[in-house]
Amino acid sequence: MTAIAPLLSDPYHQSFAAFMAERREPEFISRLRQAAFARFETLGWPTRRQEAWRFTDLSDLQALTLQRPSTALIDAAALPSLEIPTHRLVFVNGRLAPGLSQVRELPERAMIAGFSQALPDHSALIEPVLDSLPGLQSHPFAALNTAFWEDGALIYLPRNAVIEEPIHLVFYATGGDMAVYPRLFLMLEQEAQATVVVECRGQGSYCNAPLAELQLSHGATLHYHQVQEESPQAFHLSGIRVRQSRASQTQLHLFSSGGQLARTDLEVLLDGEQAECLVNGLTLGQENQTGDYHLRIEHAQPHGTSEQVFKSVLEGKSRSVFDGMIHVRKHAQKTDARQTNRNLLLSRHAQAHANPRLEILADDVKCGHGSSTGFLDPDAEFYLRARGIPLAQARALLVHAFAKDSLTRIALTPLRERLDRVLATRLALDSLEGN
Repeated sequence: MTAIAPLLSDPYHQSFAAFMAERREPEFISRLRQAAFARFETLGWPTRRQEAWRFTDLSDLQALTLQRPSTALIDAAALPSLEIPTHRLVFVNGRLAPGLSQVRELPERAMIAGFSQALPDHSALIEPVLDSLPGLQSHPFAALNTAFWEDGALIYLPRNAVIEEPIHLVFYATGGDMAVYPRLFLMLEQEAQATVVVECRGQGSYCNAPLAELQLSHGATLHYHQVQEESPQAFHLSGIRVRQSRASQTQLHLFSSGGQLARTDLEVLLDGEQAECLVNGLTLGQENQTGDYHLRIEHAQPHGTSEQVFKSVLEGKSRSVFDGMIHVRKHAQKTDARQTNRNLLLSRHAQAHANPRLEILADDVKCGHGSSTGFLDPDAEFYLRARGIPLAQARALLVHAFAKDSLTRIALTPLRERLDRVLATRLALDSLEGN
């Protein structure tokens, strides 16, 4: 098994050379990999001396000698389910598991498939678009993903295609100090509609660095959900790139409750008039967990609308990071953009770092941002206790009310109800009784 060293060194080059020697794929994929690895060499391993990474401590990850993922079998009972009919692709250690996957009947020309499965017959569709979306050029793990991905999901919906059932993508890692780089490319043509749920889980120690590219044409609609429930020993370092055309609508729901370190970098380009985007995030942190979100919403055309709403509930010595940017270009007049970050600390040792930002070059816009961090309201707690509600239950009710607002924005009922159960389980912890 070839080790992936955590520093730019000869073994790292040897690992990439060995990986490339094993590949049998179209020439354009090889070119993309070579360019991405060169980009990673230029960027280097991120350090806390860099502004974008100063709150992201990767020292524990650097201490690992990450291995190439092995082939493994898992029990289907270990995988999450939406309990409704879905199109389902399951990836174990970054590779499609056909026996655990099922794609139902699709509209004509629509496609939901694994990359390795689709490449031989659909290179003409994939080549012009793969790794072509703007954003994350300075993200080293996005570069590593392009260099080392082995498989992933390809979703293509032609004009006017509507997928009623959710598309459920499950990425599961079996541990063993491995590095996994799942890939997702989604393209919705004009007026197409889809709901996608991406779930990341695993066991043991590993690094999961998925990269998603989402491209929406005129009038397309996408509801996208990323549910991060990695192993407590895992590192999750994901990237999402989105490009929206005229009158397209995207809802991005990001839920994070697992991993010892979970970071998501998201860049959205609203590249058409009347494009709309909602980014809704919720982090549940406990013990020494870190939940880290870095967002950039780029308004490139007039009459665009965006909203960022991020919340975190932090126990123990957990930390959250929210770094959000709204950038409005000079000619993107009539932009309406909002950004809100709220953090609830349930421990004196928990920390929340917030950096909401605006860069507005147009002069006819409505833009605003705000952030707040604090503890439970003692007056609200007293009000509940005065009515006979025990301390732990009173605190749980207040925390639930704070966090559930993020979940109510999720239209997919089975997922919303399951995440609400995750929240309720967290609120039953003894730590709510006081820190």
